[in-house]
Amino acid sequence: MGKDIKEMSLQTGGIVCTGCVEDMERILRETEGIVDASVNYQDETVHVKYAPGLIDRKKVYAAVRKLVNVLRIISES
Repeated sequence: MGKDIKEMSLQTGGIVCTGCVEDMERILRETEGIVDASVNYQDETVHVKYAPGLIDRKKVYAAVRKLVNVLRIISES
């Protein structure tokens, strides 16, 4: 992974079904600047890789927040 890619992991609440996981990942991946996204149904976490030159961390957070209740940011790098 290049130095121009950052990562953010978020603890969520309210992922209601496993089918929602695929939809959430697809929507996040279609967001400009988000390189990859994975949603864990059991842990209720969202992990996002993004290009900060195209999207800032606040917009990444907001993109996830549109899909599910975000409780906190677990980690960033």
